[in-house]
Amino acid sequence: MVSKSEHSLLTMTETKEKSDLKSSVAFAIDDSAENSKKKGRPTVTKKLSKRNSLRSSFFRLKSLSFRRSGGDRGADIDTLRGTHGPEFEGYAKINRAGSVGVSCGCFSGNNDDNKEKIILIKGSYCFVFIKETDPAPKYAISLAHMKANLHSPSHGVHRVTAETSLGDIEWELGFENKQLANQFLDSFRQQAAIGEADEVRKRLGHDKLLHKRGSVRYAESVAQKKLEEQPEKKENVLLEDVTRVEPMMSGYS
Repeated sequence: MVSKSEHSLLTMTETKEKSDLKSSVAFAIDDSAENSKKKGRPTVTKKLSKRNSLRSSFFRLKSLSFRRSGGDRGADIDTLRGTHGPEFEGYAKINRAGSVGVSCGCFSGNNDDNKEKIILIKGSYCFVFIKETDPAPKYAISLAHMKANLHSPSHGVHRVTAETSLGDIEWELGFENKQLANQFLDSFRQQAAIGEADEVRKRLGHDKLLHKRGSVRYAESVAQKKLEEQPEKKENVLLEDVTRVEPMMSGYS
């Protein structure tokens, strides 16, 4: 027979073994979960690294195509949109204003200048595409040091002017609805401010602080070439009128 002391000792031993078993199981579960987490982290990091590497290779190939073609391909609208999309995209008529800021506000007519174009803002640049299938934008506009103003609608067109800091009108855009015009206005002002801030950082030698997505960096490199392909400024309408009138008036002197 088992004495009371032996029975008590046996009970304590069984209780301790059960407790140790539970602790062991709990430890094994925790350890397994921790190992799973540790194993999962490098996998996520590797996936991100691989994705970034693929995106980098993609833009290198596009850049090579862009340079070899002299800027005629390699910068289609999908590429400039990037995975995060543009700051603004929409249709508008766009004209280059007069050389001394004179604007006629005209968007009528059937010539190419008065047809709607795709306006896309990416980073601190505005890109103009004739149609969505174009392999590259027709030209680009730098937004830094420019200001945009929305004017009263005329003949159903909501007109936005892009002006220099001195108030000279450089560009005119005509939108079919006010909401789209306001969206362009907000994106224009925001990206113009960012572009100016970036210039200050570069002057101070803080280039390394500029952390930009690959699509934005590529859009900026495309813009440097496409800025050169802007249409020439139109002559001042008033000056043209004076030039035309002067010979006519000379006949009456």
